[in-house]
Amino acid sequence: MACELCGKDVGKTTTVKVEGSEMEVCEDCKKYGKEVLTSEKKNQSTKEVLQRIQEKKSQSRSGGYEEATEELALDYSERIENARLENDLTQEELAKKINEKKSVIAKLEREDMRPSEDLRRKLENTLDIKLTEKIESAPIKTTQETEGLTIGDLIEEKK
Repeated sequence: MACELCGKDVGKTTTVKVEGSEMEVCEDCKKYGKEVLTSEKKNQSTKEVLQRIQEKKSQSRSGGYEEATEELALDYSERIENARLENDLTQEELAKKINEKKSVIAKLEREDMRPSEDLRRKLENTLDIKLTEKIESAPIKTTQETEGLTIGDLIEEKK
């Protein structure tokens, strides 16, 4: 398979959005766009969330109760970009305000990088947004027929 951006013949390509067009590109050219989540990758994200819930569930069974924790939101990049645009700031202007490089802001908005705690706090204070979400560790009820989680268990938990 050939990279649609550089033309290099590669075995595996990744779908990215470059200037509004979806393209199949090699690992080297992936940095020039924002990766498009395929249904396989969306399922993987869902599996990660389910795995975290399952871990919390096993902790509560073993007596190790853990209070609610704050974790970086899955859509942190969108929150940063939307808040920056709402404040009529370019990536460069925002970078100057928080004493960072423009490339750091670009990487955050492309999800090429996760913010450190310090950077997260600077962004939250400057843009007046919240980049974390509370993850509750309340026990999860499961159906008696299965040992694992079901879709119904997740729906029940959200209520």
